[in-house]
Amino acid sequence: MVWICPICQLGLEKNQHSWSCDNQHSFDQAKEGYVNLLPAHQKRSKNPGDNLEMVLGRRAIHEAQLYQPLAEALANVVAGCKHISTLLDIGSGEGYYGGFIARSAPGIAIYGIDIAKSAVKLAAKTYPDQKFAVAGARHLPVATSSVDLAMCIFSPSTDNEVARVLTQGGHYLEVGPAPRHLWQLKTALYDQPREHSELRRSLEGSALTQDGEVCYDKRLNNTQLQALVAATPLAFRGHREKKAKLREQAALTVTMAFSWRLFTLGE
Repeated sequence: MVWICPICQLGLEKNQHSWSCDNQHSFDQAKEGYVNLLPAHQKRSKNPGDNLEMVLGRRAIHEAQLYQPLAEALANVVAGCKHISTLLDIGSGEGYYGGFIARSAPGIAIYGIDIAKSAVKLAAKTYPDQKFAVAGARHLPVATSSVDLAMCIFSPSTDNEVARVLTQGGHYLEVGPAPRHLWQLKTALYDQPREHSELRRSLEGSALTQDGEVCYDKRLNNTQLQALVAATPLAFRGHREKKAKLREQAALTVTMAFSWRLFTLGE
């Protein structure tokens, strides 16, 4: 197992209903199968991370297969990486991408962490064959040099921590929005919408070995539009009047545009 104690950094061993280290720090396993490895001193609020509405919004757009072309592209990237036996999904949310990859690469042990307890709870219930923990990206409760591939999709990460947990020659897959992602939604909500910034092309101590984009248009009905807004930072932004108008819109064609970069440690 790759989990380590978030208090003393010793390895954690699974007991019947909990995880513990040699220093007798113990963490109960929830009935859904996940473990909470986020100490109180690492929290910035009582319930950090995405709220339940955002988590359910993401589940809705994933069930509607709105982001499936991205999931397929990422599964192909992972399949092209040699000697991958462990994958860490940083900011795994409700587990969609790890679950998609698991179906195409069943031999990979997949671990997911997210700071939002509601997201981890849903992920653990949906994907019982994977291991999930409530944790933040600043202090990964993951053993040093224990992960062959780490991926981070639309979430913050900490470069030093990613490098620490990766094996030599391991891979880091970083995914974010391409400049025109959800452009029609942003146009509908802002007077002066801005394009997303390009993803970086360099990472200290690593080499960029692959990169790519996935871009397509989707015609969304009103239910899908509202789920998409709820699942993104757009839920908290934009003009109130424009949001109200968007809630009344029957359908809208929206551009889905994503970029990804694959870095290899030590090359």
